[in-house]
Amino acid sequence: MPLYPSARDLIRVQVERLARGERVSIISIGFLTNEQHETLNRAKTELGLPPLEIPELLYIGRHQYESRVVKDGYAFDDLYRQLEAALSATSIVSTNERSTTVVSQVLRDDGYGNRVRDVAVLELASRKPRAEVYSTIPKNDGGGPKRKAP
Repeated sequence: MPLYPSARDLIRVQVERLARGERVSIISIGFLTNEQHETLNRAKTELGLPPLEIPELLYIGRHQYESRVVKDGYAFDDLYRQLEAALSATSIVSTNERSTTVVSQVLRDDGYGNRVRDVAVLELASRKPRAEVYSTIPKNDGGGPKRKAP
């Protein structure tokens, strides 16, 4: 499994600190599989971009917290399920000139009546040689619990 066994607790502390308005440090939450890492590096090379040296996944969580909790109304458990699904060993790396994502290959019941495909957005430039999990996007969620029509 690409997320470390301690990732849930580490991410929970991070999100709780963000909710209190505290500054947080970057944490390590997991890794890309060998296949995901190789796929990402092949795509980056084809685009003329430098490869990702280390498959370790880092996390600050600020953007995910602000987008998914504050804006969309998700709870911590939802955030974690999004990360867990998007960063699973069976997820597929997708890279282009503008972004790198890891996309779940399994539709997940989001608990709000939707079948979603979770996508993790990676930031590859600022934390070289490692990847930062910038945010998640639960595709087909209808805007999240806060914005879903009654």
